[in-house]
Amino acid sequence: MKTSIGVVLTLFLLLMVAGCDRDDGDEPAERRTAVTVVEAEMREVERREVSVGRLEANAAPAVAAETAGRLSIIHRDAGDAVDAGELLAELEGQPQRIAVAAAQAEVRRIEALLDNERRRVDRLVSLAERQSVAQDQLDEAQTAVEGYEAQLEAARSRLDDAEYNLERTRITSPVAGRVQRRLVSTGDFVSVGQKVFELVSPDALRAILPLPEHLQDRVEIGQRVRLSIPSRPDDVIDARVSELRPMVGERSRAIELIVDLENPGNWRPGGSVTGRVVLEQREGIVVPPASLVRRPAGTVVYVVDGDKAFERVVSTGLRGADWVEIVDGLEGWETLVLDGAGFMSDGTGIDIQDDGEAS
Repeated sequence: MKTSIGVVLTLFLLLMVAGCDRDDGDEPAERRTAVTVVEAEMREVERREVSVGRLEANAAPAVAAETAGRLSIIHRDAGDAVDAGELLAELEGQPQRIAVAAAQAEVRRIEALLDNERRRVDRLVSLAERQSVAQDQLDEAQTAVEGYEAQLEAARSRLDDAEYNLERTRITSPVAGRVQRRLVSTGDFVSVGQKVFELVSPDALRAILPLPEHLQDRVEIGQRVRLSIPSRPDDVIDARVSELRPMVGERSRAIELIVDLENPGNWRPGGSVTGRVVLEQREGIVVPPASLVRRPAGTVVYVVDGDKAFERVVSTGLRGADWVEIVDGLEGWETLVLDGAGFMSDGTGIDIQDDGEAS
C-alpha cells in the first residue's frame, strides 16, 4: 500500500515540474498536411465512342477468264505481289490464233474484191465520157463497191474481235496488289467468266466500325475518327467517316461506319481495327481525377489559398484516361490539392511539397 502511494506521488511531482518548465506564452503549433498541387487548365475535351471493327481492302477484284482455253502457264501464286498489268497466267491460245488467221484472210479476200470492183467502176466512168454506157451498168458496179465496203468493215470487226480474244489468253492483273487466292491449276480448261485469281490491293483500305443503334443521329459523314490496330495501339491514324451504311444490322442491331484510308504500311485486310469516333468536341476546364474527392456535399476539390485549402463543390462532365472535365465550380487555372486531397477538410493548413518530397 505504501509502495502504491509513493508511485502516485512521484508521477504527480514529475507532472508539476513539466508544467513549471513550459512557458505559458507558447501556443501549440498548427497542424499542416503535406500535399502536392496542380493547376486546373483549359483544354479541348472530347466525348468518344470506341468501336472494334474490321479492315477490308478497298480494291479486291476477282480476275476472271475473258476467253476460253486451257491453262498452259501460271506465272503468279497466292501471296505474290503484283503490279497493275503484270502477267498472271497464259492460255494455250491455239483456237484464238486460228480465228485471227481466218479473219485476216477474210479481210484480204474482200479487200481484193473491192479493189477489183473499184477499178471496174473507174473504167465504166471513163467509157461514159467518150461513148454511151448503160446507166444501169454503172449503177450496178457502184452498188457492188458499196457492198464490198460494208463486207470489209464487218470483216475488220471480226478480226478485231479475234485479236482481242488472242490478247485475252494472257491473263493480267487489273490492279497493283497481292494474289489472295489462285483458283485454277496448269492444264485446267477455263471458260469465259470463270474466276481464276482473287487479288487484294493493300494500299487502299476501309475500316468497318459498328456502333450502337441509338447513336445513329449523332454520327455523320466527315466525322473525326482515330484508328489503331491491336499490334500497334500507339500508332494512331486520324481519319474521317466516309460513308454510313443505310441499314441497321438485323442481328447486331448496330449501324456501320465506313472509313476509307491509305494503308500506313503494316495494316492487313481482314484484321481488326479500333476506332474512336469523336461524338462531341469542345473547350473545357480539366483536372486530374486524383484531385476530386467525394464528400457529403458532393464531389469537391480543395482550392489552395496561401497556406490553406478550401473546399469547393464542383460538377463534372466528360472524362478521359487522366482528366475529368469540370463544368461548374471552377473558372480555370485555380491551384488545387492533388496528393493528399483525401485527407483534407475545409480550411486545412497545408505544406506544399514537390512530387519527390511527397513520395
